[in-house]
Amino acid sequence: MFKKFLPKQNNFFDLLKELTASVNESAKLLNEMLNKNTNYAEYSSKIHFIENRCDDITHQIVNDLNDTFITPIDREDIFALANSLDDIIDTIDTIAIRMSMYKMKSELQFAPQLADILVIQTGVLDDVIKNIQEPKQTTDKIVQVKTLETEGDIVFKDALLQLFEEEQDIKELIKKKEILEIIEKAIDRCQTAATVIEGILIKNM
Repeated sequence: MFKKFLPKQNNFFDLLKELTASVNESAKLLNEMLNKNTNYAEYSSKIHFIENRCDDITHQIVNDLNDTFITPIDREDIFALANSLDDIIDTIDTIAIRMSMYKMKSELQFAPQLADILVIQTGVLDDVIKNIQEPKQTTDKIVQVKTLETEGDIVFKDALLQLFEEEQDIKELIKKKEILEIIEKAIDRCQTAATVIEGILIKNM
């Protein structure tokens, strides 16, 4: 069982749990921003604060890897997982910054639906990491993250179709297209993190 590979002092997984919880928190804030369609600067500031916190956690994980002779799982896997999670929060932060900067004239259609998917994905990843030492239903959860990525692709295509059909202002079109693409990238990065976790579990179960 996975637990037999873990030492009594398991700081790496504590840090990873803190990281996934922060990523999920940022996704929820982004979701609020895109649904309420207001206070962009305030939401962006809150998300950026979380992004800085995640950077600190990631740096701590890297430092601990350099200082630890025996790790609970391959150090390359810990590094890959931390980076994949950090990539998600970096992308969410970029979305929030763009929303704050661009001051679009109208609501960004389909963005809330994409943000909903992102919240569910990051929530599932958070749950997986919190229970990684008892991975009874982890496979189903990883499949869920990947299925949501496919759903995100469908919503993204619908969003672009409507955008090109209805948006007449070329500047607004460029802004909206870019933001939709970055949200879709965040969803893709959740799938990447899920794949990393899947590989870790296959190697250690």
